[in-house]
Amino acid sequence: MLLVIIILAFISILLLVSLKRLQKRFDPIEIFLLFMFNSYNGQNFFYLLSSPYQHLRVVEKHLSFWSARIHYGIVLPVLLMWVMYVLRGSGKLSLKISLCILWIIAGVLMDKMLLVVGVLESKGGDWYPSVDMVIAMIVLCTGIYFMDILPSILRREKVIKGEGDI
Repeated sequence: MLLVIIILAFISILLLVSLKRLQKRFDPIEIFLLFMFNSYNGQNFFYLLSSPYQHLRVVEKHLSFWSARIHYGIVLPVLLMWVMYVLRGSGKLSLKISLCILWIIAGVLMDKMLLVVGVLESKGGDWYPSVDMVIAMIVLCTGIYFMDILPSILRREKVIKGEGDI
């Protein structure tokens, strides 16, 4: 279990350092707000939807708790930020859709990995990846929507000036 949290911490540090490169397409305040929104959104959807239903839950151990927090609070949100980076670019639509699908699949596979190593456990004994896919799609769609409306809100509030200052 200690190895899992060390690996997740190392990955999260690398991903957090990579946020600096997002400044090519995002204002620094956008990066901060999008990261906070995605982190909050991902953690809440996982914990809200997993607690009342027979779904995955975090094993009640200290290292498991922090491993899950790092995973849902840092790793998945930063990876979603990179998906948003590509979505904001002028690349092909097929690349953008493929990357969104890849993020959803990666989220489900990471949940399975955390289930196998003992960070998560299934209440009912069975694990249904379709539930995780729906949760990931909701997080992805709400994150993309927030990314689309955030610049206009920040411009209206005079936090950022316009398209040219990114």
